[in-house]
Amino acid sequence: MKSYLKFLSRNKLYTAIEFVGLAVSLAFVILIGSFVWQQYAVALEHPDRERIYIPGLPDSPGLTYGFADVVTEIPEIESMATLCFCAPTYGMHDVLYGGGVDRNFFEMFPRFRFVAGDADAVLTATNVLVSSRFARRHDLSLGDRLTLEEKDYTVGAIFENPRGTVFRSYEVLLPLESVKDRWQPFDNFGSKTIFLKVRPGTDRQVLYDKLEDLCKRVYPDMYGRDFFDHLDLFRYDELFFRETDRTFKHGDQKTLRILLLVCLLLLLSSIFNYINLSVALTGKRAKEMAVRQLIGASRGSIVRKYIVESILFTAVCFAAGLLLADAFCPLLNQLLSNPDVPVKIVWSTGYVLAYVGIVLVLGALCGAVPAVMAGRYNSLEVMKGGFRRRTKMVFSKIFIALQNALAVILIALAITMEAQMRRTQTRPMHCRVENMYDLSFITAEDQTPLRDALDRLPYIKNIGKCTSAPGVEASGQYSLTRDGEDILYRVYKMDSTAFRMFDFEILEDYGAPVLNSVWFTDESFAASGFDADYHDISVLSQRLEGCENVAGIIRAFPTNRMNTGREDPAIVVVVRPEDIWWGTFVIEVEGDRKEAEKAIMAAYDDYAREREVYSNYPGWLEDYFAEAWVPARNNMRLVEIFTLLAILISLLGLVAMSTYYADEKSRDIAVRKVFGGTVDSEARRTIRDYMVLVGVACLIGIPVAVYVAQEYLKDFIYRLKGYWWIFALAVALSVLIAFVSVLWQTLKAARTNPAVELKKE
Repeated sequence: MKSYLKFLSRNKLYTAIEFVGLAVSLAFVILIGSFVWQQYAVALEHPDRERIYIPGLPDSPGLTYGFADVVTEIPEIESMATLCFCAPTYGMHDVLYGGGVDRNFFEMFPRFRFVAGDADAVLTATNVLVSSRFARRHDLSLGDRLTLEEKDYTVGAIFENPRGTVFRSYEVLLPLESVKDRWQPFDNFGSKTIFLKVRPGTDRQVLYDKLEDLCKRVYPDMYGRDFFDHLDLFRYDELFFRETDRTFKHGDQKTLRILLLVCLLLLLSSIFNYINLSVALTGKRAKEMAVRQLIGASRGSIVRKYIVESILFTAVCFAAGLLLADAFCPLLNQLLSNPDVPVKIVWSTGYVLAYVGIVLVLGALCGAVPAVMAGRYNSLEVMKGGFRRRTKMVFSKIFIALQNALAVILIALAITMEAQMRRTQTRPMHCRVENMYDLSFITAEDQTPLRDALDRLPYIKNIGKCTSAPGVEASGQYSLTRDGEDILYRVYKMDSTAFRMFDFEILEDYGAPVLNSVWFTDESFAASGFDADYHDISVLSQRLEGCENVAGIIRAFPTNRMNTGREDPAIVVVVRPEDIWWGTFVIEVEGDRKEAEKAIMAAYDDYAREREVYSNYPGWLEDYFAEAWVPARNNMRLVEIFTLLAILISLLGLVAMSTYYADEKSRDIAVRKVFGGTVDSEARRTIRDYMVLVGVACLIGIPVAVYVAQEYLKDFIYRLKGYWWIFALAVALSVLIAFVSVLWQTLKAARTNPAVELKKE
């Protein structure tokens, strides 16, 4: 071991490059690995996860109250639990209601731990179950009175929310009996989540078929059409990563895949660097190993020595990586936009054992190739100098090519994400949202006092009323196309003032009355199969109030500000303001925006103080779009960080290898210079060898980069087009980086004095 430490100290440049590259990459591997594992741990936390199913609407794990009463007739079902979501209409609006639960819920999910009382509290309709955090905040104990939504309850139990599950941290749970009167048995779809625990060995398709038959029987008028065109069956371990509503905690599998891919590429780059330098340095240790063989050491012992040294070096790098990972953990959570399951560095026994396992595997892997190379040397040939003449560095060339290919892939991905972000930010609105404040509300109260108070403010230019603003996904309404097919419209109801404020780009105006008329976007008009001569909306008018005439066609505006997923066809229905009892005041502001917002919210607070009003995240419409882009932008920043690290590691590796090559080829260069070679010719020869390797790397990396870019872009609505230039730029950057990396040492070797160099031989 002392000889190894002396060797590292004599080769400080190589040692520093190996240590920095491996430690930094391991830090991010630890971070991302912890994040991925902790995300998947949520999906896998329940021991019966593969036996618990949730029937629901498409992409929504919930049906109706009455379905729970009839589903028990299916013999494959062993037990059932319910969670009936009931977000408050009035009352304590800062409370996260879990809804109504039954006794079976706590039996199926025993990680809800009771600190006072027990699950029998749900058997009494007048009880309420509160979280320990809620109880501390409101100074509540068992048996205390609590008023929720104008109803008095008794605190029947205090529970502790479980960590690491798909359930959110509920503050209030109500007995199922106390919320029964809120729903008709087979109406209000999606309000009730029904957990079905099936018997061992139950076939999923058989269960689905029986549930579907049941849906056809109990929902004869709804199943197979509109919003319930098919039954969706969620398995518990799939729930966390399904694209559903925000009823449960949600993991972003796309982000996980991107980060995991980039992280693995970074680790591979560091491993290639480590192995490459270790193989190169094996030549420098050839005489040491030859002496060991001559004094009796076996080839096996030399191989073991290399592997043990590699494991110890990896352990030191891993320890440094752990400290770096712990320091960067808050930054990662910030860039991940405060995920439902934030990443953290854990020091529990299981994690420590995993860390040790990673060190052993990675160290053995990194040490195996140089160990095998060292074991192949003939000690007598090495002592006579034959080893140097036979050194071809085939492994090093392969690793350099692969390392540069990974750099090309990461550079292309980073540029693709940056270009797509800029594309998203320049997405055409086809309507006006500048200086528009969205003050949303839910109330049955008279809104005239609020409107009058806002009108009196000096900052207000116009006030309109609508159910949803452009960029905010509106509620849906099914209708029929010209060919009789179902079509889902996103319905934006607004008064004439709001319609004028948004200044939609009008393509066709049919001269219909202003009120109770429908404006189709060009996309929804085409999807409906309509044309200038045929645009009968009688089916829609039967289902939705205010749809009496077709007013015309406007340019399609964004209905999904995220710019990912899909956008349904949209229609704008112009009605009287009094026909909109919930939704939003859209307020056009002039002057200082901060002062205007402060005045608007003060007027709202005065109005809402003595009334049953619920405001839902007011804000500037422009900011809604900017906030929606934050996750994509943060993912991009993470990839850019990884790309810079990969480039740095690649650059350091090329510098180290060019230094090694310059030293190894100094004799050959000296001989050629004696026979007429020049500095320029020798520099061109050496740089050409590296550029050939970079060319091979580009041939390997570009097809992979094209595939990765296509996969990343496919989910965007307004996506990048004609992006071939990205891959040309990635190639140009990698060639430039490689050229700059090797130029210094190449010129240094080419300028050597042949006489001085040949005297060393």
